[in-house]
Amino acid sequence: MMFALIFIISLNILIFIHELGHFLVAKKKGLKVEEFGLGIPPRIFGIKKGETIYSINALPIGGFVKIYGEDGSNADKKESFANRSAGTRIKILAAGVFMNLIFGIVLFIAGFNIGIPAVVESQSLAFMKDIKTSILEVQKNSPAEAAGLRMGDRILLLQKGEEIIENPTVEELQQFTKKYAGQTIVLNIERGKENLIIEVTPREKISENEGPLGVVVGETGFLKYPFWRSVWEGFKAGISLFANVFVMLFIFLKSLIFQGKMIGEVAGPVGITVLGTQVLKLGLAYFIQFLATLSIYLAAINLVPFPALDGSRIFFILLEKIRGKAVATKTENLIHTIGFAILLLIFFVITYRDIVKLF
Repeated sequence: MMFALIFIISLNILIFIHELGHFLVAKKKGLKVEEFGLGIPPRIFGIKKGETIYSINALPIGGFVKIYGEDGSNADKKESFANRSAGTRIKILAAGVFMNLIFGIVLFIAGFNIGIPAVVESQSLAFMKDIKTSILEVQKNSPAEAAGLRMGDRILLLQKGEEIIENPTVEELQQFTKKYAGQTIVLNIERGKENLIIEVTPREKISENEGPLGVVVGETGFLKYPFWRSVWEGFKAGISLFANVFVMLFIFLKSLIFQGKMIGEVAGPVGITVLGTQVLKLGLAYFIQFLATLSIYLAAINLVPFPALDGSRIFFILLEKIRGKAVATKTENLIHTIGFAILLLIFFVITYRDIVKLF
């Protein structure tokens, strides 16, 4: 319970950082910010300081900054969002994305400085510490899943009777599980600060793309760079992840809209909380990496030009510049309202799937 609470607080920090970006730039540009809220209304608690209400809301799945005139009204007033130039409005809208991207990069830099979990690669081998064979993925309905093995488990020892292999390589693990298929073997596992003994029976009959245990394994260690190298590597990791996620989101939305199906494994708040809680138990380095990834995912998601997201609002401003006039306020607001409803529907579908997976 404590780990879940810590993760939920951390997730809300990422949302707070995103909304803080909008808030700070809007304030700097002299706009009136009516409300800074965490969560989605109805409001549970609010306090007014100056012209802004700071609120906590009932549904802990997001946040918002309500800027005076963002609905297109009061364009004749200087403190209104609608009064400002296209460039100023884009800066305000993009500020949340920028804050999440920068925060993710900073976390990656911190991770590379203290040692971040990574798959062993020849170009980074000189900076790798504590290399062991680890579980990278556990397949559904596999012997590994049934035995309680998890992603991130590091294999310290294999045993069957008097045969013992310490710190097995990937090849030794594969040969061992094939040799004793259908028989119970013992694995000594490192999971965070825990040292576990797990019994598992490798399956004898396997289909294509399956192994006796039903896991994907690889050699992992902790990648630790000198400070200045960690700055460069953290920046590269953040930008590369952002670009990859942005492209994958377009592929995901294309499949969802035109084919009516979700591709890949998609997790909502419940699934992310469960996964984040498990990652937190593995240790600080794993958790920093996970939070950095989430922050950059949040940045990329918000930049996608899907109605109700920051990217869509930026798209409408760019369209205004191209056309020489803005899209009718009622039309744009209706599009964003429909988009928000669709996002809520997707959220509830994914949340339902996450809950079903727990039982």
